[in-house]
Amino acid sequence: MKNKVKFGLEKVHIAFLGISQTKNIEVTDPPSTDGEITITVTADTLLGVNSPVSVVVPLASETHNNAAKVASAIVNALNNNSILNTVFIASHDVGVIKLATKVAQNNDSTLDITFTDNGTTEATMATAVDVTEGTTGWGIPKAVPGAVGFSTSPEGDTTEFYADNTKYFTYTTNNGYTGDLEMANIPDEILAEMLGMTIDSNGMLVESANDVGKEFALMFQVQGDKKNRRMVYYHCKADRPSEENSTNEASVNPTTDTLSLTMLPTEDENKFVKGKLQLSDTNQTVYDAFFDAVLLPNVA
Repeated sequence: MKNKVKFGLEKVHIAFLGISQTKNIEVTDPPSTDGEITITVTADTLLGVNSPVSVVVPLASETHNNAAKVASAIVNALNNNSILNTVFIASHDVGVIKLATKVAQNNDSTLDITFTDNGTTEATMATAVDVTEGTTGWGIPKAVPGAVGFSTSPEGDTTEFYADNTKYFTYTTNNGYTGDLEMANIPDEILAEMLGMTIDSNGMLVESANDVGKEFALMFQVQGDKKNRRMVYYHCKADRPSEENSTNEASVNPTTDTLSLTMLPTEDENKFVKGKLQLSDTNQTVYDAFFDAVLLPNVA
């Protein structure tokens, strides 16, 4: 029978396991004449023997007449490079280009982005700056509004050994849980990071057969008694959500997004699966800060 957590589900948060290392570089001036620029990405650890990688970007003064259009051209060139796009995903916010690792991993201190004007385009860019260092811990929990329901089923096998004509011992493995998380709507930026999808320069959520999703901690609160239990599953993976669309009928039937989840033990020696925190007379501070960061068990 499933362990159903339905009543009072709220405060759903996602904390992605690992932080994508990110570097930014800003376009400060568009070209005044037609020509080419070169963007060079150095990442000796992440790219190995392929580092550095240089990408030539043609620019036209008539069509690339502002920082956002130059940034868009550079982002497209970076994402279309077969070496870079195995490791990085590029995006931009107006004239600021963001280069981030697709999969969270340890920081590469050599990561850099440099700019060269190959001719006389007179386009200019600022010096690249570090935004986020890569890490294998959990990121800051992100609130996901619109919780509808959550149900789980334990996973594991039970082995029975008989001796002396009786059951000698029983051993049960804990392989975590599987479950379904139903939300009114899952924001595109959460889906993109969770499933490895891309949000392009037009704001379109793009799914690719090459997408690599991130693992994450799932945090939430169950309201229904004065304890207001707060729970965390430490090591979760999500499948692509099912979709259902229908035409308008006589009455409105809201549709929801449902994620199928696998909740595994952590990969360290502790093999933590989940934690549950109830408010007590001694843990008010920890309880209040529960959604600020993933709370690990305080055990020896």
